[in-house]
Amino acid sequence: MNTKAALFAARALAGAATFYAPASALAQGVGQQIILDEITVFEERSLTAPNADEARDMLKRVPGGIGFVESDVFLDDFAQSIGDTLVFTPGVYADTSAQRETRISIRGSGLNSTFERRGITVRRDGVPISRASGSTEFQEIDPLTVDYIEVFKGANGLRYGAASLGGAINIVTPTGRTRDETYTFRAEGGSFGTARTSASVAHADDQWDFYGGVTGLRSDGYRDHSDVRGIYGHSNTGYTFANGVETRLYLTALSDNFELAGSLGLDDALANPTAAGRPVTIGPFFPGGPVTVLDPGPEADDWDRNLDVFRIANKTVVPLDGATLELGAWYAFRDLDHAITRFAGVIVQDEHEVGGFSRLMGDGELAGRTVDWVIGAEIAASDNDARRFENDFGARGALKSRSDQGARNVLVYGEADIPLRGELTAVIGLQYLNTLRDSENVFNAVDGEVTESQINPRFGLLWDIDDNAQLFFNVNRGFEPAGISDLTAGGVLDFTPLAAQDAWTIEAGTRGQRDWIAWDLSLYRSCIRNEFIDLAQPSFGGFVSATFNADKTVHQGVELGVDLFLTPPALRERGGELIWRNIYTYNDFFFTSDPRDLNGQAFPFDGNSLAGVPKHVYVSELRLEKGRWYAAVNFRWVPDGPFVDFANTVQVPGYQLIGATAGYDVTDNVRFFVSAENLTDKRYISNVSTVADQSIENARVFTPGQGLAVFGGLSVAF
Repeated sequence: MNTKAALFAARALAGAATFYAPASALAQGVGQQIILDEITVFEERSLTAPNADEARDMLKRVPGGIGFVESDVFLDDFAQSIGDTLVFTPGVYADTSAQRETRISIRGSGLNSTFERRGITVRRDGVPISRASGSTEFQEIDPLTVDYIEVFKGANGLRYGAASLGGAINIVTPTGRTRDETYTFRAEGGSFGTARTSASVAHADDQWDFYGGVTGLRSDGYRDHSDVRGIYGHSNTGYTFANGVETRLYLTALSDNFELAGSLGLDDALANPTAAGRPVTIGPFFPGGPVTVLDPGPEADDWDRNLDVFRIANKTVVPLDGATLELGAWYAFRDLDHAITRFAGVIVQDEHEVGGFSRLMGDGELAGRTVDWVIGAEIAASDNDARRFENDFGARGALKSRSDQGARNVLVYGEADIPLRGELTAVIGLQYLNTLRDSENVFNAVDGEVTESQINPRFGLLWDIDDNAQLFFNVNRGFEPAGISDLTAGGVLDFTPLAAQDAWTIEAGTRGQRDWIAWDLSLYRSCIRNEFIDLAQPSFGGFVSATFNADKTVHQGVELGVDLFLTPPALRERGGELIWRNIYTYNDFFFTSDPRDLNGQAFPFDGNSLAGVPKHVYVSELRLEKGRWYAAVNFRWVPDGPFVDFANTVQVPGYQLIGATAGYDVTDNVRFFVSAENLTDKRYISNVSTVADQSIENARVFTPGQGLAVFGGLSVAF
């Protein structure tokens, strides 16, 4: 039996043993684990679906920054999007650009990509949901069908073949073996006409297990013209054969539809945060002269984004003599109808994607020491029928362009954990990625093709100081080809070749716990060549976001998470707990050369800060639990907002947000909960689209943040 299999078997046999584990999962860094009580766990193990404790133990063997989020952390709040679940994860910056649409940036990845986000490889249960064409639709993910989330920052995502600047996020679904309850029901409602209901069922027997969940959401939204209507379903079915082989089938189906309120000018966004975008006009050119409306705005032209997705996937694990083989495949269909400005029109896409992967894991002997290893391969391909119509007051007008967009990725990678001396382990890895992006002229479009490939090494050291503390170090090379959306501006502009983004990163840190404190700290520096930078380019009727390479940049920063166990003896004697959670992220991103735009124009930006992400972000929560109830107050502080332009002429004002949550367990199966956001009704900017020089362009690229909101709900599980 190999080492990993033996470790899993030992955990399964330990089901009748007593060990220490957190009684209340609060922390978001894998090192932040306040040990509160001694508990006993009895749980079956699944080869295809590790439970949270197994996943956490595996993550501790990664010599780099890792986030780990269990669903208990965000189910107390109204978590509408995946970005809401990652707010307390060090190094992750998440803001809202529209209902159900979150921009997620890890270590400055995808600084201001549009709705189709780049820079992070996203998987569900180890199966890719990031598109073969290079982007991710975060709106595909329903937080209420999540068990836990693994965040692999930077090249720490090599376990899943990721080498992009932001790394990888793996979203793990409950199964019939990991979900304690057979039936769950949840109903929520609150501000802005919001209502959400969710139901799930789970069951397991000796060979079969099943989990299925469905969620319906509707909301009128905080801003004018920002309502959302969606339904999301996900299920997985597992079967274990007599020979130990386990297979699991995943099904996802969703329809996510939301209106777009558009962006405003800075002063307008702060003075009138609920307003939708204004019409774009010119003139009058003389007193009393005519005014020409270039674009009537989001309400008149019914800007929206409607996405339907169907996905089927399989993962099968085969135990071998001395190794474990994992095989998988998937098929996905996406139907997008996306109406925006008069210039961009109505973007319509029908995409089919197929892919497969394999991983072989085992161990061997080297100089008398056991070496754990993994090798993997993955291939994915997609074909997208991309059309663009005129936006005629919200209706499809004449067909303006049509192209057949294709993408292909071939990935091979390997990693080995090599014990050195004492408790010091070296981790070496290598990845090879080959990609193709092409767009074929069907109707009034420009053909184009880009192929990229690169070998990316990784080396890390992990020192187990003792059972509860670690030091780590790694150096790695990152690689990220442009997505088809970057090459075509989402289908709005002609195909424009871009070089792949390339980075070398060095990282060091520590994680662990000591009595009343738990911590997770990473410091990193990435030297990047050809970083993808987004500019809102002037166009007829407004702006369209285009991507170009920025030559040389640097991303460096600090990711710190600290949990403090502050329960006084008197409170502990009464069964209470008081925990103070603190998250601080420092983002120092800047140019080290003068970039050039798509037309070759040079900008004097050397030394300037990159726009789009604030330099300092601090998030805190003080949580009190006692018996059947809990209460918490949270605080988010951004001392200075991000620059909106790369010339660094306009910076968004900073802000402070205060929120609160509370809940009461009426019985062991019934819980009432309430959450309040932005209690002081602070007016602030949640998202910007970046431009070259705002002092000249004066662009409307600011999205107001949500005001005061209160949500409440009921959950029943049995």
